[in-house]
Amino acid sequence: MARRRRKSDFERWVELFAKLPWTLCLALAPIAYVGFAALVDWPIPQATSAAEISDVFIAQLIRTAGLFGQYIAPTILLLAALMSLLGKRRRRQLLASARAVEDAAPILQMRWLQFEQCIHGWFEEQGYRVAATPAGPDGGIDLILKRDGERFFVQCKHWRASRIGVAVVRELYGVMVAEGATGGFVVGVGEFTSAAREFATGRNIELVDASRAIAERDAIAARSAANTSTLAPQPAPVCPRCQAPMVERIARKGANAGQAFHGCSRFPACRATLAIDPAPGKFSQAI
Repeated sequence: MARRRRKSDFERWVELFAKLPWTLCLALAPIAYVGFAALVDWPIPQATSAAEISDVFIAQLIRTAGLFGQYIAPTILLLAALMSLLGKRRRRQLLASARAVEDAAPILQMRWLQFEQCIHGWFEEQGYRVAATPAGPDGGIDLILKRDGERFFVQCKHWRASRIGVAVVRELYGVMVAEGATGGFVVGVGEFTSAAREFATGRNIELVDASRAIAERDAIAARSAANTSTLAPQPAPVCPRCQAPMVERIARKGANAGQAFHGCSRFPACRATLAIDPAPGKFSQAI
């Protein structure tokens, strides 16, 4: 088996910046050029004693960094912008191919990395800022979502032969609690076991059947309504201190670690909380 080629530092920097929006990389390129070009004229002090030689050496290093950086940094950013743009186009193409027919055939024919990229693009459509973790078919977190100051974790399971079981959901929940994430998604092809669905209930974890969800552009809201009880959705509670709306969060530590509760949307200015009562639509003051 051929040994895998190690990536150069240049390639790592390009991949790192490619995670940013391509427009941001493009805007940073001229700024980087101007900034490094300014270092080329960094003044070199006159060394009048042995103790001042180090100052001369540091000034020469700054000039050298400017000389090379004024070309290398913009090149990295421009290549990253191109990679980011092509990645976004690729994700849109995968979404379009998955929506070309009504069944799950296009998704089943994808490789695991293509499936992850397709789900990446789908969450972008939902309004999230999406960051992919290092590529690899492992059991960890595949995508990190951010929106309105909240963070969500995503596991993508491109399993064709078996249903997705409770172990996957438990694993995601454990990482959510350890990292203090607001919620999570397990996205797979096909069905989830009843144990998996039962464990996800009340833990702010959404189980997403990709073959159905990506057919709709606003599928998260539609799916949530379909998977919850037939009772009418209850309005979010109002903060008892400042009357601002409250949002659902996950306790990060303490005796209630991992439990859902409602916290004031004005946090940290207001730290009021409400415990979620098991009865639908009922809330009680948290201690």
